[in-house]
Amino acid sequence: CSEDYHSEALAAGYTHSVTPTMVFGVNASISRFSYNRNPKNSGFDLTTIGWPASYNAAIPSEMRTPPTPCVANFADNIMCTQGQSFIQDRNTQFYLSPSLSKLQGHHQYQLGFQFEVGRDNYAQSNVASAAFDFCVAGQACFTALPGVSGTGSSFADFLLGYADNYNNLENHFFAQAVVPAFTAGQQIYRAFYFDDSWHATTGLTLSVGLRYDLQGPWSERFNRLSYFDPTATNYLTQYLPANSAPVKGDVFLVSPNQRNNIPLSKLEFSPRVGIAYSIDAKTVVRSGYGIFWIPDYVSFSLNPLNDMVNAGTTTYSGTVDGTHPVSTIALPFPAGISDPPGRTLGKMGTQQFLTQVVKSITVADPSDHPEGYVQQWNLDLQRELPSDFFVSAAYVGAKGTHLAQYSQQINQISDTLLAQAASQVNPTLPDPRQDVTLVQSTPNPFFINGQALALTGPTTTVGQLLRPYPQYAGVQLAGQGSYDSIYHSFQLSAQKRFTGAGSLLVAYTNSKLISDTDTITSWLETGVGGIQDNNNLRGEQSLSSQDVPQRLVISYVLDLPFGKGQKYFAYVGSTADKIVGGWGFDGVTIFQKGFPLVFTNGQVNGTTLFGGGSRPNTVPHCDTSAPGNPESRLTEWFNTACFIAPADFTFGNEPRVDPRLRAEGVKNFDFAIFKRTRFGRDERFGVEFRTEFFNIFNQTQFAPPNTICCSATNPNFGVITATAPGTNPRLVQFALKMLF
Repeated sequence: CSEDYHSEALAAGYTHSVTPTMVFGVNASISRFSYNRNPKNSGFDLTTIGWPASYNAAIPSEMRTPPTPCVANFADNIMCTQGQSFIQDRNTQFYLSPSLSKLQGHHQYQLGFQFEVGRDNYAQSNVASAAFDFCVAGQACFTALPGVSGTGSSFADFLLGYADNYNNLENHFFAQAVVPAFTAGQQIYRAFYFDDSWHATTGLTLSVGLRYDLQGPWSERFNRLSYFDPTATNYLTQYLPANSAPVKGDVFLVSPNQRNNIPLSKLEFSPRVGIAYSIDAKTVVRSGYGIFWIPDYVSFSLNPLNDMVNAGTTTYSGTVDGTHPVSTIALPFPAGISDPPGRTLGKMGTQQFLTQVVKSITVADPSDHPEGYVQQWNLDLQRELPSDFFVSAAYVGAKGTHLAQYSQQINQISDTLLAQAASQVNPTLPDPRQDVTLVQSTPNPFFINGQALALTGPTTTVGQLLRPYPQYAGVQLAGQGSYDSIYHSFQLSAQKRFTGAGSLLVAYTNSKLISDTDTITSWLETGVGGIQDNNNLRGEQSLSSQDVPQRLVISYVLDLPFGKGQKYFAYVGSTADKIVGGWGFDGVTIFQKGFPLVFTNGQVNGTTLFGGGSRPNTVPHCDTSAPGNPESRLTEWFNTACFIAPADFTFGNEPRVDPRLRAEGVKNFDFAIFKRTRFGRDERFGVEFRTEFFNIFNQTQFAPPNTICCSATNPNFGVITATAPGTNPRLVQFALKMLF
């Protein structure tokens, strides 16, 4: 892709002393950011691959590229990256913040207000011309023998054009074409705050404060936003036979009078308290507690760009029962590729568009959209020691409540029905699922007058009609705050200042982070644990994918005591001083435990057919660790025999994030040596020459091993095939800096 970006900003501040003890201030700013990203192969003619000319007309030239194929387990999945990204962004921010400070006795009061308006005109798509994957872990492999694991070929599926249904692989979405609108979103943020810092005694200071946030949700200039009502009667009910049970759940457009698709939260109070107490002249105890609300804008799924009426999403259906293909990519979208409808279709037209074209929806539910917040607390003991040492020992904790993922699947079939299906699987039959009720074909009740208003074709499966919202292939709530986290840590640091110039800082952290979600985007954070059973989020609680139990950082800067005025060679002449003086070195050393591993089940399992995920089982009493140093374990980082596929239609017992196995940690040494030389009249000029060594000992940090279990087509299970992203072999660089 080619990229082009520009930014401009204007800021002003004013401070006025009202009285000797009262100060008024105001800050204001305006900033503008413009960004364009264009695929280098844009303007591609889709008719050259046999697709109809109407596809060209539906996709603007600047984002029309060849479709992206992802042939799983082929050349390290190099074909699965979605690098054909189109972005246009025009972001403008307005900021105003007046404040008033008052000293009165032993108190210092602060009162203030913040007002921000954020306007984001935005369009983005990585898959305007669609992306398809073939035979990926957990999805159908159509060239496989029924019920025989390890058969079939992803490349054969690709050659035949048998792509998988909508899914997420390596943090990318497949089986969709998404043509975006250029949206005009706006958020308005207001906040009031009050703080009181009270110097109660010479050794005791108390700080209390309260902040009140009004985080305006997104609106869109042309009201192109929608929302989901889970209790509403779906428009399809009118087409069903008389006395049929109503179909629940439908999508509605926001009204011009109520332009937001989630409500404005008016309960975001943030109390904060802190205390500092001097036990003696060299010992201080500090503690604090605060609540912090998570800004709405960090939940990208709520951005107007991602509203389904602004993302012309056309979903490919590869299979109905998870075994037999019903479409090919020769003509992936028989009804054409859809433009973003905005509000042009009206209420019922939009509802039909979502069931008939989009099929798998991601939308906000304003009736149940809790806002996320984080509580933080700490207790810190600080002590000054002899010889210019300073030591700090602290306990730090945090708890996240109502944390959001990009989206939460709420259209998963019940666990009871899955258990029933598992009992009907018969491995002795040529097709073990032959007697499973959930995958039996049944008439599609939404096939009306020769067209499918929902689902695909005249038939569907029994299981699909037993989902909470059977008219949709999936219902995911955008930015839903259904998740939590808890963090505890012990943090110890020691600092030494050397006579002359230089310092040493050693910081050690021992911590544990537990959560049931680790990502807010689902594509930027790689290697994170996904949800297996959306009906049992409590069972998804585990170590966080970002848990780092131990980390040690040693940083140092030291000017060597050589040359004029120093401890050694203090009386050398000017010429000799320029040779022996001005030398020094600095560096950073990091030791860190590796991140925990995340396992997935690569064998097809019926839990994925109706909204769930799949992880492997761990063999009871099996030691999952493997002996030896990292180099000796590259071909078997852990005991692969401890992981087996769960029975069809059952969930694996492997936690969302493994509690025992980890990737390789960090052992990194960066070092630099420098020479400063002063010259000229009164030594007003100078030169500094630096030689910097990154990863000076050339340590190799290996990437995590392959953790896709239970598939004979994946011979790399447990094998490390690469070094960690962002790491490099030893790098030496030279720098020259002029001082004047």
